[in-house]
Amino acid sequence: MAEQAEDQKQDASSDAGQQPEMDKPGGGGASAEETVADTLDPAEEISIGGKSLEIGNFRVFTDLRLPEFDMGHCKAYSADNLRRSEGRAFALVTDPVLPTRYDLLKFLSGVHIGGQIDLLDSEVAYWPIFGRKTMVLFYEKPKGGHVIIAPGKNRSIDEQDIATTVVEPLMNVLQALSEKGLTHRAIRATNLFFGDLDGGSVILGDCASGPPGYDQPLVYETAARMASEPAGRGVGTLADDLYALGMTLAELGIGRRPLANMADQEIMDLKLSKGSFQAIASQEKLPLVLIEPVRGLLSDNAEERWGFSELHAWLDGRRTKPQQGNTEKRAARSQNIAGKDYYTVRALAQGVAKNWVNALTPLRDGTVEIWLRRGLGDNDRAKAMADAMRQLQWGGSDKRAAEDVLIARSILILDPKGPIRFKGFSAMIDGLGNMLSYDVQHGRGPQRFADVVAREIPSFWFGRQEGYNPDVHKLQQVYKNLRYYVQQKSAGYGYERCLYSMVRNQHCLSPIVEQEYVVDIGQLLPALEKAAENVSDDSWPVDRHIAAFIATRLEDDVEGQLMAMQNPSDEVEYSRAIISMLAIVQWRHGPDNLQNLSHWVARLMEPAVKVFHSKARRERVETEIPKLAKRGNLVELYNLINDEQERRKDQSEFVEAVAEYSEAESEVFDLESSGSARLEMAEKVGQQAAAFASTMIALLTVSALFLMHIF
Repeated sequence: MAEQAEDQKQDASSDAGQQPEMDKPGGGGASAEETVADTLDPAEEISIGGKSLEIGNFRVFTDLRLPEFDMGHCKAYSADNLRRSEGRAFALVTDPVLPTRYDLLKFLSGVHIGGQIDLLDSEVAYWPIFGRKTMVLFYEKPKGGHVIIAPGKNRSIDEQDIATTVVEPLMNVLQALSEKGLTHRAIRATNLFFGDLDGGSVILGDCASGPPGYDQPLVYETAARMASEPAGRGVGTLADDLYALGMTLAELGIGRRPLANMADQEIMDLKLSKGSFQAIASQEKLPLVLIEPVRGLLSDNAEERWGFSELHAWLDGRRTKPQQGNTEKRAARSQNIAGKDYYTVRALAQGVAKNWVNALTPLRDGTVEIWLRRGLGDNDRAKAMADAMRQLQWGGSDKRAAEDVLIARSILILDPKGPIRFKGFSAMIDGLGNMLSYDVQHGRGPQRFADVVAREIPSFWFGRQEGYNPDVHKLQQVYKNLRYYVQQKSAGYGYERCLYSMVRNQHCLSPIVEQEYVVDIGQLLPALEKAAENVSDDSWPVDRHIAAFIATRLEDDVEGQLMAMQNPSDEVEYSRAIISMLAIVQWRHGPDNLQNLSHWVARLMEPAVKVFHSKARRERVETEIPKLAKRGNLVELYNLINDEQERRKDQSEFVEAVAEYSEAESEVFDLESSGSARLEMAEKVGQQAAAFASTMIALLTVSALFLMHIF
């Protein structure tokens, strides 16, 4: 099964090769069996028996691939449910460099929803082919297999049965998700399975193994979201899922993916120029029975797009109000950018984004503003464009940066519902976090994201939205701190803080624990315990990523500790802050015994011990540290150096000692600095004493002689 193992190392493109090739996650030169033997933690109860692994309640067979159950970029493997004799399961192995969807994993695990494949469980486990840990999802096997067998080949569904076989079960899924404020974002024909052997009903496949919309072919994305990079397409709304349902019906009716013979840019241009439905209808032959629902679901205006009420009416045989193929206003004359003519604002926005440098001239000289005012009669956009131009004049000394901001803002003025586009960066407002995660883990780094945030492009996006939208308001609350985080350079802030704040299921990317796939805060200390077995004596167990991970995942406020970490040269406060954070995590989440990590921390406690002034007390603390380290309790270690009573007593004794020393030193100084004066004083006093003594002796002598003379 060497070929199957190698196949898992490769990136699976999204259904038709749309996604970029995925980097090999983890890896190493050792064989799978050797790597597992060296890396597995016995406490995790993952055992290897030949070509199988026990992961949680399942046994996964690593040499038994199930390509018929591959879903998007993820590979499927045969698995046995160790707790249930009935039912069939398979394991879907996720890509460790793509975050999974925490909200959907939490909602779907162990829950049966008609029309959605059953998610039995999910576990973080070591995957030998990757040479590292990743998330493994366990699904119930669909009884009927894939609806789409191969590109261009699908199992027949009668046109008259599509309503009951496809639309009804998919509507049930969307209603269940929308009630919880969730979206599927993986509705497509190639993600459909038959729920029974007779093919009477379909079920949707996985939707939680990667960023929302990541595996969707571009034709399945709305006009607003298709310009975004796959990783940054965002969570979206119910309207986006309904659009994907319409494209799914079109593919099932046509028998192949719509516009499959066209390149992505050609599809985008066609949809922007004609509208989504007209783009499909002009190139493909839709069955008559599907024209009405496909037209309604593919409306480019989300407010006019069909919802549940229109779909129910269609299912009941009632006719609904026909939708226009393209509701976007078209200009009487074109606006030319880099030799290409554009007639709609959304198409022009994409043209500006694709021709970043060449688009600057028509923006600066007012050509686009005049086109908006005269060609479209859109005075509001024209005024906003003029305001953006005036702000450019106050851009300061960095003219190039100001020009880039002008272009980015101009795109949002033209297409306020579209993605944030800045040079080569393109992501929806609700997909910025996943886009940052993708860039960081695929070699691009965080600079593109940092540039977007530092130049306040997201804030401008929020300012361009009309009316009140609770989802937009919620996003705005999340994003209001991002610029502050990006501007801070100390540990616990920076892009790392942004990443873990925005992506709930992002595993910690610290080199210390990255291979352990730490998603929850409770997994952090066990991962550090394992890493502590092989660390250098001068390394710290908390770096920028771990500090930011703790700050966002821990329910306690650790801003004080982060402030103390801003100055690494202050070894006392720096070491105390790190020990404090780790102690809080252990106190909240355990485990109770962390001997390796405690010994690691103990080796780094020397600066913190210096807080005591008393030599005897320091020696006592240094003697206690190894004893407490053996217990594996970080809380006790922290309390040892942070005992307030002992610290106050030590400080009081220190103040008294300083005062006594100062007094003694003053006396010594007086003695040393006034020696000649004291000698002069002593001589004078001596002379006075001698004179007095002489006088007294003379008086006594005279008195004695007088008495002798009388008697």
